[in-house]
Amino acid sequence: MISPALLKKVLARITPSEEERVVEEKMVHALLKKIKSLKGPHIGAILAGSLARNTHLKGDRDFDIFVFYSPTLSRKKFEVAGLKMGHSVFDKSFHEEAYSEHPYVRGVIDGFNVEIVPAYQVNKAAEKLSAVDRTPFHAAYMRKHLSPVQQGEVRLLKQFLKGIGVYGADVKMQGVPGYLVEILILQYGSFEKALEGISAWRDQNVIDIAGHYPAPSDASSSFQSPFFLVVDPTDKSRNVAGALSYNQFARMILASRTFLEKPSEHFFFGKPRSHLSKAQVKSYFSAEELVGIHLPYPPNLLSDVAWGQLQRLTKKLSHGLSSHSFSVCRSFHWTDGLKDAVILLEVDNPLLQKSQTRTGPKVVEARHCTDFLKAHPSPLSGPRVEEGRIVLEVQRKITHAADALLNEAKKSALNETSGWGKMLLRAKPLSESQILSLFSKNTHFAFALSVFLKGKEPFL
Repeated sequence: MISPALLKKVLARITPSEEERVVEEKMVHALLKKIKSLKGPHIGAILAGSLARNTHLKGDRDFDIFVFYSPTLSRKKFEVAGLKMGHSVFDKSFHEEAYSEHPYVRGVIDGFNVEIVPAYQVNKAAEKLSAVDRTPFHAAYMRKHLSPVQQGEVRLLKQFLKGIGVYGADVKMQGVPGYLVEILILQYGSFEKALEGISAWRDQNVIDIAGHYPAPSDASSSFQSPFFLVVDPTDKSRNVAGALSYNQFARMILASRTFLEKPSEHFFFGKPRSHLSKAQVKSYFSAEELVGIHLPYPPNLLSDVAWGQLQRLTKKLSHGLSSHSFSVCRSFHWTDGLKDAVILLEVDNPLLQKSQTRTGPKVVEARHCTDFLKAHPSPLSGPRVEEGRIVLEVQRKITHAADALLNEAKKSALNETSGWGKMLLRAKPLSESQILSLFSKNTHFAFALSVFLKGKEPFL
């Protein structure tokens, strides 16, 4: 059993004070008042997100303001009006246009991170015209079903997931959104019961608190059997866990199991962080084979978009190295979102021999044998028969993993449509000394590289 004193201590640390609540409410009131005073086709505005449901964490200064428009407004006019409203609200405060299903404006006002999101005003979530139209129904549902005590339980679970690196549904995190945390507390009743439930999760797990489907199998078949399905209680066609990666799903299970065995405050707030020393990094380099490239950061590319594209590019380059017979153990990608980006691959075999064995078709397959031999007219060795097949050896074009990585980067530039396409043409190989130089200059990179090299879950 988890010590009530431990949970009480954590809850006191993560619950916003009354003074903070007053400041937050004043800011929300001012924003809504300003929106109401501005001219335009909007028909109302509300506060959404965890602040509206009183499940936000102490220090979270994020406001999601939804501005409503009539469903009869065309999509083009809707987007134009939404952006104009956002720019007007921020005025001279820092802000930028971002994009989800449709554009919106986000920025900073008096130290608060504010998003002004346009949405159609519909009667129920199922009538949505855009993905965000269902969000106001989330707030209404949780205000109706979450008790004040459970609001605290939500905070505990949020902080736990934050501490283990799973909280957040953005492309970089691929974890759990706040709304899903609230659903988990409704499903299990409390923080402790939720961890017990999570620790017992298996593949094809289904949570349907509103009972939209008669049986879990019916829900799974409707969603083409995802590994984890959480049916939105306000919209049975949506999987609230859709952004959760399988690694993060597994990480939740392992962390919950480990915490229940030995509860500790560090699960919520992490162990004291420190990055490796330069000497320790050198030691890792002597034991592991890393190849890498540096890319300039694409101009005018939003960081949350850039992370997803960089992740996909890293996988693509990893597959490219595998096609050259290099065995990739794991990969690392990082960007500061401003100037630099780095991709590193750990390989088992950084150097290949100059010859490569090619095993062809069975000798009894005459036409295929002829085609295979024509494709390799001047082998280094062979052709010969082994186990009934034509076998020969050819000269490798690339024998160094570093050369293969750079070659794949340049090749990918030709068909890469994301913001990284042109940057790939400017990719440069990274030597160990250059990696160490960036390690010394950039603290964020130093922490990220240290986590990668250690390769250990923060809660273990």
